[in-house]
Amino acid sequence: MNLLRIKTLSSGLIGLVLLAGAFSFSTALAQDNSDGRYRPEGRTFARAAANMFDDRLFEARTYDTGTGVAEFAGATIFYPLTLSFDAPNGGVVMVPGYRGTPAVYDWWGPMLASTGVITMIIETNTPEDSLEARKNALIAGVEFLKGENDNPDSPIRGKLDTSNVGIMGHSLGGGASLRAAEELGSQIKAVIPLTPYCCELGQSFEGDLSGVDVPTLIVTSAEDTIAPPETHGRLLYDALNSSTSRVYLEFADGDHMLPSNSGQDLGTLGTYVYAFLKLHFTDNQKYGELINGDGEEQFSTYETN
Repeated sequence: MNLLRIKTLSSGLIGLVLLAGAFSFSTALAQDNSDGRYRPEGRTFARAAANMFDDRLFEARTYDTGTGVAEFAGATIFYPLTLSFDAPNGGVVMVPGYRGTPAVYDWWGPMLASTGVITMIIETNTPEDSLEARKNALIAGVEFLKGENDNPDSPIRGKLDTSNVGIMGHSLGGGASLRAAEELGSQIKAVIPLTPYCCELGQSFEGDLSGVDVPTLIVTSAEDTIAPPETHGRLLYDALNSSTSRVYLEFADGDHMLPSNSGQDLGTLGTYVYAFLKLHFTDNQKYGELINGDGEEQFSTYETN
């Protein structure tokens, strides 16, 4: 039986060193928001997104759980507080980047759960887990989250629409998310690599991603010096089949930690991720109007097919 702690949300070598430094700094920032308190920005961004799409805004809750599986150590799950007659909601499983922890990304929980997307952030077995290990964690995470829907001890029992689940990852976890999508296929509805690092540390990308047929949103930053788009995110986007539904979103400003608590313009990022998930969960074209539009002035590049 999983042990749960339920909380209420308040309103190469150079690359390795850079990654370690980036996550050490971001983790220090995240620790200032411990003791069960989460950054209020996520809720604020959720309210703006809900207003934009005329969607319902939920109260959000969270719980930490052990897993009993070998691929990852634990998870933090954020979920919308719904009524017994509400329809189940879709969900997304996220894996951190190198040396990242769930606390580094906890703004995503209230952002997505408040808009009706159950959000599971994985705690990897070690902060230094490889891309391959993060890929396996995502695959196991999808199975675990779907299993929570049938777990009598889970707060989200019967609340997850298991046919509408996506995955996302940051940095090394972003590269891992594409590899996981190749294996998961029709088990998921969307994959979202965030400032993805293409490969195992110190390696360069070779081959293609023709096996990914899941709708894909790749987010990068033109100022990312750890995973520059031309050798990471953009390269991965171009390796996808042209027949795959795909979006390439490149911010003009922001460093490699763009998707973390310390990132710039989280409201815009959160809104596009939410709209992309909901578009592929529901096929409602009110989300497609944003995703298939011209992008924002803060994007240096925005491409769709």
